[in-house]
Amino acid sequence: MAVSVPGVYVEELLEAGVSVGSGPTAVPVFLADLGSGAASVVRLNNWLEFTERGEEALASVTGLVLRGYFANGGGYCYLANTTGRTPAQALADLEAYPDITMLLAPGLWDRGAQTAGEWAGALVRYAAAHKAMAILHADRDQDAAGAAAAVAAWDLNEFAAVYHPWVQQPIAGGETVAVPPVGVVAGTWVRCDSARGVWKAPANVALQGVSGPTLKVSDTDQSEHPSVNFIREFPGRGTLVWGARTAAAPATAGDWRYIPVRRLFNVIQGDIQTALKTVVFEPNGPATWEAVRAAVDNYLYNLWKQGALMGHTPAEAYFVQVGKGVTMTDEDIKNGTLVMRIGVAALRPAEFISLEFTQAVAAA
Repeated sequence: MAVSVPGVYVEELLEAGVSVGSGPTAVPVFLADLGSGAASVVRLNNWLEFTERGEEALASVTGLVLRGYFANGGGYCYLANTTGRTPAQALADLEAYPDITMLLAPGLWDRGAQTAGEWAGALVRYAAAHKAMAILHADRDQDAAGAAAAVAAWDLNEFAAVYHPWVQQPIAGGETVAVPPVGVVAGTWVRCDSARGVWKAPANVALQGVSGPTLKVSDTDQSEHPSVNFIREFPGRGTLVWGARTAAAPATAGDWRYIPVRRLFNVIQGDIQTALKTVVFEPNGPATWEAVRAAVDNYLYNLWKQGALMGHTPAEAYFVQVGKGVTMTDEDIKNGTLVMRIGVAALRPAEFISLEFTQAVAAA
């Protein structure tokens, strides 16, 4: 402040407060055998960048899956090279990319069921530890029961979603080729997030760039195997993603059986944890507690206003608690531990729509 005469001057300084922003919700990484000369991880911003790799890459399973991904609304993504790497080594390469929220392996079944199970388990463990989701697929020749059996054998949880069957993708010359469904599914996740939000179930969505599924699935198939999300063809509507379940065991999953519920909590936890890093080493007292409470309350209020949470009022949709005697003891405070408790009423997808009709019969 520049002053020219004696006196008392007050200057108000605007200090940065705590705020919770929204990070990316749908950024996939495609783990695939890209050859010994390929980089361990590379970012792809669009389909054109991949086409520069040549005809051989375009004709590969990874190329076809990526084409389906971008055709269905996919944005930027990552390619991770698995050549000569164990699952642990390949996944360690991803630590430098915290924006990744979806993990896919187009060639999951290339080396048989045992290897597929090892990779599936590794992807899901990584997803659970990093607030992400693994999008998996059953083998091409499995029927609905076989796909469900594979899911059960893998012993997956709510950080995974399995899709089946494969899809028919047109190629040059008017022919079609069977392609794992994970690419087109990942594209619909991105498209739904962009159009509606992560809380919208990525289902009942028409797939682009496919001529249909490789296997016809019935209502009975789907009702008997709820842990698998099926790709189905409906007359007049095209090929749709028809399911929004995680791979968690139905008997114990609770609300975690729904993809949008798990993903919404992943996003909320990630956004809040990122924001609260700004108050590390701040005084663990009422001023800091109120700053973080207000920031998180504002973040959740905005989610509620967008329709992400259930409840007619903010009080019904969420709560934020922090303070001595509320979430922290004297010992917590002495140890520098700030404890915040958050409750959120997540929306669940309307899977089963029941109609009731009554017929008024005129008296004789």
